Amino acid sequence: MTKESPLGKLIASLQKKILEDGLDKASIEGAIKELENLGYQYNEDRFPPLVGTENFSNNISDSPQDLAEALLWKLGRWKAYKRFCETYAAEQPVPTKTDVVFYAFAMHLRDKNNPIYDQHAIRSLWAVFGKLTADERQKCKSLLFDKKNKWKQSGTGKSAVDCYTIFVKYVNDLIAASGGANKSELDRLLMPLGQAIKESTETYAEFDALCGWPGSG
Repeated sequence: MTKESPLGKLIASLQKKILEDGLDKASIEGAIKELENLGYQYNEDRFPPLVGTENFSNNISDSPQDLAEALLWKLGRWKAYKRFCETYAAEQPVPTKTDVVFYAFAMHLRDKNNPIYDQHAIRSLWAVFGKLTADERQKCKSLLFDKKNKWKQSGTGKSAVDCYTIFVKYVNDLIAASGGANKSELDRLLMPLGQAIKESTETYAEFDALCGWPGSG
């Protein structure tokens, strides 16, 4: 798949808008509709709105106390859930390379000004944001591609925390230049766009051909 494909043309149009005038609310909404036409959209059933999350309690016990906690226990995620609760409740939590996605989500639950972050979001940002430095692009590549230059199953590695910092920085820049868009709207673009890119390409060379940015090695 190349820049001449429907997905490639959408990415190119987003690149151009960001570089020239900024990605405004109408552009985000238009891109979301184009992605829907290509078969990719934010799954509202799987990810319903998060409401009142700033007031969540952290009364976690040594064993499950309700159905939701019991399900997490059954799924073998009890320890991960307890760590997540501790991160949410901590005054100054610090992300690590193995938990940065959950850290970012906990920070989002505490304050919606903190963006949701995952492999699809950083992949989308890398694809459309032309102001990334060569070093920042290399860190994205290290996070998302393996040694055979194929997509990893998930974003992992020593660049995980750095990539989150990069993501937050440039998402804030995009929102500041958007003229009224919010991070929730941007998330509804970045998540399905990242999924579309991953499903449409397999190697770094294919990703580079789709997005058209200079190679990062």
